[in-house]
Amino acid sequence: MGPISARGMAVHARGLLSTLLTGEATARPFIASEAPTTSISDASEAGDDPLLRARLDALCAEGWAIWDAFDRDVRERTFHAFVAADYGVVREALLKYRAAGPRFLEWGSASGVITIMADLLGLEACGIEIDDSLVAMARDLARRFESRATFAAGSFLPTGYEWQNRDGDRRTGTLGSGPSGYLQLGRALDDFDIVYGFPWEGEEALMLDVMKRYGRPGALLLLHGVNTGVTPYRDGRALSRVP
Repeated sequence: MGPISARGMAVHARGLLSTLLTGEATARPFIASEAPTTSISDASEAGDDPLLRARLDALCAEGWAIWDAFDRDVRERTFHAFVAADYGVVREALLKYRAAGPRFLEWGSASGVITIMADLLGLEACGIEIDDSLVAMARDLARRFESRATFAAGSFLPTGYEWQNRDGDRRTGTLGSGPSGYLQLGRALDDFDIVYGFPWEGEEALMLDVMKRYGRPGALLLLHGVNTGVTPYRDGRALSRVP
């Protein structure tokens, strides 16, 4: 096994720590060769639009630069739930499923890269993030990429939502607590056609429960796993997975 990068260590820690936070008995195995994909090589993927491909590539590159700085300046000093997703994998999922509907929501939008990506791909994109400093970072990134993506500070859990798993455990893992972000957006969860989340181990069931109870029937939920890619769900049932 080769050297483990800061990104790899963060992903590995994400699986192990979430076991403690959610009460789940297992954590995903660590894969050392976690090099992200960012380049759009197939012109048809982005509608044969070289300008769009260039903007998406630049956004992904900027996203990794932001993550590297955040990991160095914040996460090396204290725990933070933000770990960057593989933007190339998410891009593939958005390209495949963007026809599901025009309104997109990201749960835990962090630096804003994925929400902005959805906007650049033609979706009406919103993100909810509990950390005010990351919301400010996302809004700045949106301005720099001339994106109309909207970001709200708060929790993606709807007002009044209470989680309890089959064992009676009410812990919500790394999600934190705060006012519901839907209030700031001026929209409810069932206004959205596509919802994306990058859950820590053990948080998938909570996200599926929120979508079942508050999401629009027939809406698409995209859950991104560290080692499993993006799995689409509709009405609580898994569809074919994006590798």
